[in-house]
Amino acid sequence: MNFKIFFLILSTQFLFAQEKPIVFENNAKAYSNKNFDEFSNERSFCDLTISQDSTFSFYSRPHLSCYTWNEIKGKWKKEKNIYTFLSEYQVTENDTRLTFAKDSTKKYLLKFATDKKSTLKNRSIKIVYMYDFYAEIKIDDIEKIMSFNQDNSIEIPFDEIPNHEKLASFRIEYFLSASEKRYQYITESKMVNVKERDIPNIVEIEFVEQPKKEMVYRTTIGKLEGDKLEIVSSVKTKPSLPEYLTEIGFEKYYELRK
Repeated sequence: MNFKIFFLILSTQFLFAQEKPIVFENNAKAYSNKNFDEFSNERSFCDLTISQDSTFSFYSRPHLSCYTWNEIKGKWKKEKNIYTFLSEYQVTENDTRLTFAKDSTKKYLLKFATDKKSTLKNRSIKIVYMYDFYAEIKIDDIEKIMSFNQDNSIEIPFDEIPNHEKLASFRIEYFLSASEKRYQYITESKMVNVKERDIPNIVEIEFVEQPKKEMVYRTTIGKLEGDKLEIVSSVKTKPSLPEYLTEIGFEKYYELRK
């Protein structure tokens, strides 16, 4: 009787052990690596979790900010020592388009429309003045609620913008409908809070009412040798829409976490 109980306990422990995920890791560019250049585009997935329900997760966690963390999930299958990881993600067309122009007037002219020329029923918009992070004196962002002119435009004279010479970008927030809010930064700099050049004073803002969407399918192959997983290849379908997020790569090898 005692032997049966002992055997049952061992069997139960074995089953629970089998249900635990397997984790492979490579922290070369993980958030804990303080030598990693936070502005580098060479971020990679730092660990891989393989679950017993045939699902997996690759994680990227740069140390810069949790807002830069990323994850891909999918299904896996294994034949001998070869893992195949199948994942997919959606690419969405940018929901706002900007067109810049310039003239000699000392004011910004922001012109708003939709791609289908629909009436802009909401006549108010939030505009945030965002300033250069590297200005000698820190300047807080300024929020303004403004109303469209009859022709769906807004005029902002330069001299009505405090510290105009340090302005890095505008951020606009607009409810296209009661349930659909649009965010957009107006700038020609790479970073919205770092001023590299002046914002052109004429900007046409076009809201895309129904942005196109497209699925991208990725296949990643891993070869298992002992406790080491080698990423042999990773290929994906090429979407017709542009991808705005930086591609996250894979390290060559991942070690089993013990």
